[in-house]
Amino acid sequence: MSGKIVHYNLDPIDREGAHFNLIWGEKANGKSYQVKHKKGIFKYTNDTTNYLCYYNNKEDVIEDIIKKGSRFILLRRFKEELSSSWIESYFSDVDIEKITEGEYNMITMYRKELYLTYYDVEAHKSKRGAKIGYAIALSTEQNYAGASLLDVHDIIFEEFMSRTYYLHDEANKLMTFYSTVDRKRGTTRLWMVGNTVTRICPYVKDWGLTDFIFKLKQGEIKSIWIPTGETDDEGKPIEVKLAVEHCKSAGGSNFVIGTHAKSTNKGEWQTDPQPHLPNSYNYYKFVYRVVFLYQQHMWLGEILQDPKTKDIVWFIKDYEGEIDNKTFVFSDEVKPSRYWQRDIYNIDINNDRLKRIFLTFRENKIFYSTDLTGTEFKQSIDFIIRK
Repeated sequence: MSGKIVHYNLDPIDREGAHFNLIWGEKANGKSYQVKHKKGIFKYTNDTTNYLCYYNNKEDVIEDIIKKGSRFILLRRFKEELSSSWIESYFSDVDIEKITEGEYNMITMYRKELYLTYYDVEAHKSKRGAKIGYAIALSTEQNYAGASLLDVHDIIFEEFMSRTYYLHDEANKLMTFYSTVDRKRGTTRLWMVGNTVTRICPYVKDWGLTDFIFKLKQGEIKSIWIPTGETDDEGKPIEVKLAVEHCKSAGGSNFVIGTHAKSTNKGEWQTDPQPHLPNSYNYYKFVYRVVFLYQQHMWLGEILQDPKTKDIVWFIKDYEGEIDNKTFVFSDEVKPSRYWQRDIYNIDINNDRLKRIFLTFRENKIFYSTDLTGTEFKQSIDFIIRK
């Protein structure tokens, strides 16, 4: 048996009232279900002055949304992800027929717009009804630069954490698209939904969330105010509120096995098996240390020596300490210091001993404190580890 399942509830993070909302956790815990119902199809509120549509329990929910002109955007990274079949599958768990009292029975896409649709099974024909939203790929955001999307108050960005590829300068592309939709209203809310894949994500770096996210435990919601760099008419800094939630495990199991089972079944960060020191840490003799700093993440690289064989090994672990002015740093950041280097295999210093030591940074000599440390280290560095 899989055990008791506790489904995700959007309401706690919704009550934070943040402009931007990052939500991630294990697969199949109800994140997408909640967001597309409450921020796509349904919009519950009791505040008649709110920009969201208002209705009582006797009114037709979707028709009320349409009358008040409040629509949503379903956003994906690539246009290839927004096929008609995917759209219909995405909304297949929404009981449109019940909601609309039989007037419609599905949601379809036509020219990147989302419509309530009635499909006649016997005649094999469909008839589009009212438009309720848009389906847009972030890779095409430039095409919407002059578009008017003032009827949109919620953007749902599905799978914002990627296992494979991100767009070039993706975080800025998303903010450009957001500004196109919002048009300085300050009323558009962004809902970024994803599975627990990796903390090495462009949004974490670009929005300065490294420490914030790394310390967030499952089930926690935290909010911060981030300055935009602008001021209002009174000279006060303009800030936006960002809420982050690492969803609590839903319990049970997805019945998945293998190296990523914990990520899929329990919402833990996705890791791959990494080599660990063959002997205890205290067995080795300390030789030297360096810092790796990539995508705003830091790791300490300790060069150790086997006291018996005299072989050199590297030990990589997470690091949150300070960097003094005599510590070698290998980084994607550039600083005018001989201690701040870009390429570990081609350092610009007149020290042959250190050059020889750094050249021992080879795949079969590198060990990691944890699987997560090794996985994220390899995801962050912008060079290929030599074999």
